[in-house]
Amino acid sequence: MPASVPASAIVERLDAHGFHKIVTVPDFVQLSVHDLLDKSPRFQVVRCSDENQAIHVAGGFHIGGHKVAVLIQNQGLLNCLNSLRAIGLDAGLPMLLMIGQFGREFANVGLDPAQSRRRVVNLVEPILDVMDIGHWRLDTPQELPNIDLAIESCIARSRPAAVLIGHYTAWN
Repeated sequence: MPASVPASAIVERLDAHGFHKIVTVPDFVQLSVHDLLDKSPRFQVVRCSDENQAIHVAGGFHIGGHKVAVLIQNQGLLNCLNSLRAIGLDAGLPMLLMIGQFGREFANVGLDPAQSRRRVVNLVEPILDVMDIGHWRLDTPQELPNIDLAIESCIARSRPAAVLIGHYTAWN
């Protein structure tokens, strides 16, 4: 199995790009990232009751002049598709979606998620494709530059972009 992506590397990239507003329905796959964000005074973390609320709060932060990241899991993405369509796509509000691939089989990490036996994993990329939301995988530390690509896309296109975190983030 590939090595986990260090939470510190993810947080450093968010910080370097000025994404200091974090909206979340906490994701088990990104638990170590949440821990670091909570410990850093540079970040404001807002926990929401569901992913629809998270998308709306993120939209408010953007309107208020902030760069915002939304940390959710794949099941939550499926929950908030209409809010994401309205706020992210129709209103054209950029937000970085950090989506944990909860339920992904360890044997599938580093491979094509479409080959996962779990619908909650194998449907994510096709749904993002249909919605014309750019997405990049983050399964290994070598894929950390994909965060930068997603951020650049998010800003350039003035719409959401997603990073799909396919493996539990490391506690370092």
